[in-house]
Amino acid sequence: METTQQKIQEAIANTNEWIVYLATKTDKDLQRRLGINQLQFAEAYKNKQKDVCELLELMRRIIIEARMYKEENTIADIPTEIELAIAENKREAKQYAERHKVIENKPTIAEHELEDVQSSFKVQNTKVKEEDDNQMSLF
Repeated sequence: METTQQKIQEAIANTNEWIVYLATKTDKDLQRRLGINQLQFAEAYKNKQKDVCELLELMRRIIIEARMYKEENTIADIPTEIELAIAENKREAKQYAERHKVIENKPTIAEHELEDVQSSFKVQNTKVKEEDDNQMSLF
């Protein structure tokens, strides 16, 4: 029971920070948290856990205040790391598809055009002079 009292004191002390943090969550997530809180409250009430009921009631008020704070201040949802990773993956897949499309549609060079290009870049072959035995004298 003592840990529950500590959690209640922590919730009271950190109410404002928790409200600001929860306001960045999506409405769907806040609704889900309220539903879970309600189920836990019903179970605690059934088991006559007065301290747990008090803590859950406090958390319910914090979540509701976070929803109101979010609405009043039009706070945008902050995406989770998973949502960011999914968005990055989709962007990379789109970029890969665009690159693949360019490669498939690449115009082919006609053989006569290829010969013209090769002939314009021909390097003159120069014969290497026979080795001179006296080259060692250079050193």
